[in-house]
Amino acid sequence: MPEKVECRFCGRVYGEDETECAHCGGALSDAVRTIVCDRCGHRLGDGIDAVGGCVTCGKPVYLCAKHRKKIVEDEIYCKEHESECFIATAVIGTPLDPKIDLLRFFRDSWLISNPLGRAAVFTYYEVSPPIARAARRNETLKRILRNIVVEPGLRFARIILSRN
Repeated sequence: MPEKVECRFCGRVYGEDETECAHCGGALSDAVRTIVCDRCGHRLGDGIDAVGGCVTCGKPVYLCAKHRKKIVEDEIYCKEHESECFIATAVIGTPLDPKIDLLRFFRDSWLISNPLGRAAVFTYYEVSPPIARAARRNETLKRILRNIVVEPGLRFARIILSRN
């Protein structure tokens, strides 16, 4: 559960793993704990239930009203997995596969370093979630996507990264 702790002495807010207030030195062990939205960090009321589990890891996801509206069917991702390789993860079946790591590394080290690559990444994140959602439920679509998106993407990434 995404929590923030508020120092009971000065009111400053810290992550759940902090033990001492950097401002006043107060102990955070008895600080006020609150549940916050996974996307924007806004405080949520007491007794708020998770909207569901992350599609990738199953961790409970808490969202404010604004971000709850953006959920499509069961496509809920925790903060750590919201920028995943959606189609590749749906096709391969796990975000832990080394092929996914290669695609992430290619995105982070080469694609986002140039304007055309950034545009491609932006477009991918706009169009891929519904495609990945369909692929998770359809074996034929998975095979098609593996052959026309994932495998060519992996080959291209290997070629480009081997040159650098």
